[in-house]
Amino acid sequence: MSDQITVTDDRRAAGVGDALVTASGGRKVADPGGGRATGAAALLAAAAVAALPLATDYSTTYLLAYIVIIALLGTSLHLLMGLMGVFSLGQAAMFGTGAYVAVVASDELALDGILGLLLVALVGAVLGLVMGAVTLRVTDLYLALATLAVGYIFENVVRNTDWLGGPQGRTGFVITVAGRSLDDPRLLFWVGIVALYLFIVIIWSMRRSKLGRAFMATRESPIAARSIGIDTRRYKLLGFALAGAFSGIAGALYAAWSLVVDPSVFGIDLTLSVLAIAIVGGLRSLPGILIVGAALTYFRNSAADFGAADYVLLVYGSLIVLSLRFLPQGLGGLLASTVTAGTSRMRGRRES
Repeated sequence: MSDQITVTDDRRAAGVGDALVTASGGRKVADPGGGRATGAAALLAAAAVAALPLATDYSTTYLLAYIVIIALLGTSLHLLMGLMGVFSLGQAAMFGTGAYVAVVASDELALDGILGLLLVALVGAVLGLVMGAVTLRVTDLYLALATLAVGYIFENVVRNTDWLGGPQGRTGFVITVAGRSLDDPRLLFWVGIVALYLFIVIIWSMRRSKLGRAFMATRESPIAARSIGIDTRRYKLLGFALAGAFSGIAGALYAAWSLVVDPSVFGIDLTLSVLAIAIVGGLRSLPGILIVGAALTYFRNSAADFGAADYVLLVYGSLIVLSLRFLPQGLGGLLASTVTAGTSRMRGRRES
């Protein structure tokens, strides 16, 4: 196979798509000027978001910290379902495990938050590997049901384990970072936002790497990917491990945020909420997931103020149905097509 493969305009006719072609060695020519402008804008936006707690009160900062935690969980779902095309409902199992491991690391092992988060990421990655290994031979709906079952298994194990608090869970723990307690919402927000930015950098870097192209090739056509030498099983395991680490850290920060951890963290409610965010935002669009995640999380936590507390699930369900019917690529797909159309018009005016 040649080192360079020309990508035709009709990518669907190519059989596998651009991801498969680039996975085998293709390259794209980027616009350096546009890349620098986009990078500068992203840095400014990141700095503005990180500074939000300086201009908000305690309760608002507390809500912002929770939004960041949900965004962390959304990135793990984007990695599995957006980049890899793996329909997983096992985020709650990874999330809940991260929460309990963080509590045990703090209470039983007396580990500082930084070391505790590293332990959480490691345990989450191992759980992701196990989940991936168990589901290697199943796909689509069967894969979703298998990963969902893992969450139910973990919930029942924790509920019947007195050492972990049983049905009542555990309270009274203190999770620290560099000797400072994460019960301070500002510190919790900043730790979470650093983790979120790290996850975003990892995912965006992977998109341009051999690893990311292999993920996307596997998503487009596992059979064709294997035909050019991509070990789809190995990449699936790696994707589950990364998603497990991401979800575990989100769970650890949730434990610090809620100050109580009980078996409900493994429940399907959280999984369906994050799935709704991913569908409405666009499974393949990380910006769309982050925007919709922030909006829906704010709505869910402020619904009582609008007299809509009883209609949260109705709103979520309606948004999913409307998105699948009218915006199959989600908000992110709509934004991307709008930007592309605007750019094309601007180029046409310049050329004319």
